[in-house]
Amino acid sequence: MNLPDNERFLFRLVAEGNEQAFTSLFNLFLPRLYPFIIKLTRSEGEAQEIIQETFIKLWLNRDKLADMENPGGWLFRVASNRSYDYLRAQALNNKFFRPIAAEHDTPHAPDGGLDAKELQRLIGEAIQTLPAQRKKIYLMSREQGKTIPEIAAVLNISPHTVKNTLVTSLKHIREYLARHGVIYLIFSLFIF
Repeated sequence: MNLPDNERFLFRLVAEGNEQAFTSLFNLFLPRLYPFIIKLTRSEGEAQEIIQETFIKLWLNRDKLADMENPGGWLFRVASNRSYDYLRAQALNNKFFRPIAAEHDTPHAPDGGLDAKELQRLIGEAIQTLPAQRKKIYLMSREQGKTIPEIAAVLNISPHTVKNTLVTSLKHIREYLARHGVIYLIFSLFIF
């Protein structure tokens, strides 16, 4: 795709740091990019955010424009990638942060999700079923906020052992929740 001479000229000026050319380029590409992003994200607010991020990236990478064969295409690719990042984040948010409870034996909140108190109770039960050392390490990590090296130093064991114990404990808790009809992923449960 060949750029019209006026666009090629504007990109060249932006590459040299010309702010007026940047403004002209923004005004030239905005009517093309905005509908494209809206079509992908279906969110005006997110589309405006992506436009802003796209042009910030253009300005920050202006020194590379001279080497680009198709800077207009690059601009669309930046906007497209950011739009897909947004869609992936939305999909993950919908998948992982909404509790899914079994219909038959798990109490539900009024909105159809698992009640937070019930989830906390089930997690507490799962923790209580851990062997003593695993339970101690898990609680030091989660309740006391200690890092893996700190726990290792206090218990006089290797950091590798602490990490493996935490992984095993988290797996046990997830399995306990699954046995009780709950599939619930929250990052605070999985990140150490």
